[in-house]
Amino acid sequence: MDQRGVRAVIRRGYCDIDGGQLHYRQAGSRDKLPLLLLHQSPSSSVMYEALMQVLGDDYWLLAPDTPGFGQSDPLSEPVSIVAYARAIQQFLDALEIEQALVFGHHTGASVAVQLAHDHPQQVVALALSGPTLLSDALKNILPEKAKPFPLSADGSHLLSMWQRMRDKEPDAPLALTLRETLLGLAVGEAYPDAYRAVIEQPFGEQLQALTCPVLVFAGDGDPLYGQLDAAYGLLAKGEKQVIQGARTYACDLYANEIGAHLKAFFSRACKGN
Repeated sequence: MDQRGVRAVIRRGYCDIDGGQLHYRQAGSRDKLPLLLLHQSPSSSVMYEALMQVLGDDYWLLAPDTPGFGQSDPLSEPVSIVAYARAIQQFLDALEIEQALVFGHHTGASVAVQLAHDHPQQVVALALSGPTLLSDALKNILPEKAKPFPLSADGSHLLSMWQRMRDKEPDAPLALTLRETLLGLAVGEAYPDAYRAVIEQPFGEQLQALTCPVLVFAGDGDPLYGQLDAAYGLLAKGEKQVIQGARTYACDLYANEIGAHLKAFFSRACKGN
């Protein structure tokens, strides 16, 4: 939102990639530096609308739905973080984007690191919210947190998904919980497949190999907060921030604070290149 209080216009479109179409949201001006926003599972690019309002004057913002989520077609190959990153790279190529800033939250952080690892020439700088450097304990817990609920005639599966999403952030606005519940119900097997892909990714090795500037941060209530220092310790060109009070839905509920951190970090990173 600019100083006059004018809301950024968020437009939606589809992009053809191998095996299907990728749905995305965009805002800002194409003559500005592209900033790619990669969402968590089982959400979609809708989780970035608040942040796009904050950043719309500064970047060309591009928020795709990961294949199989939101309104994007599922992958035409087995699910993996490599495959997700390949789809995103094809999206960038289709839009003729040679270089971009990249931000990812949770699963989006996994995809962002994979993209920067596989295509370092395309990523100018990287910001990661809730970096997915998983402990063995988290790897054991995550599959249960994405386990599908079988359809039931009494609709109990609906309440079960609602409760799962509510447990992530009990104080979140009810409308946000409803949005995420509906997204979680819609994706089916893509939900556990994405979590499995995150567990299988050699995230730490890839993070340590990056040579671009990287900002890692998390809310102090984020389930991945405990991994923040370890992730920061792996970075060759790293910065770290903590968002006080933020949890799973930080990008929705702390958009102004996160936006300020992103603008400051990306400004420093671009001046250093």
